[in-house]
Amino acid sequence: MNEQQRRRAFQKVKSFSNDKFWGWMNFIHSRAYAKAQQHYEEAMSIVLQPKQAAAVSAKAKEIRESWDGMATITMDDTEAAELQQVGV
Repeated sequence: MNEQQRRRAFQKVKSFSNDKFWGWMNFIHSRAYAKAQQHYEEAMSIVLQPKQAAAVSAKAKEIRESWDGMATITMDDTEAAELQQVGV
């Protein structure tokens, strides 16, 4: 992405309403989470046996959904965790 494209994207985001901005942020954040999940799954498929990789994936899903209560990933969920880490 060159400088002109970055500026154009920035101007577009600045024009969003509050609701549209947070919807977009949730979308972007979810994409980043999915990419990280893809990286871990690819690494597990190389290093672990299929049964072990499936067990790790199932446990990660259980932790995300049951322990953290995050059926979907949103900025509210992750932002709250970050604020707690710094004592806010």
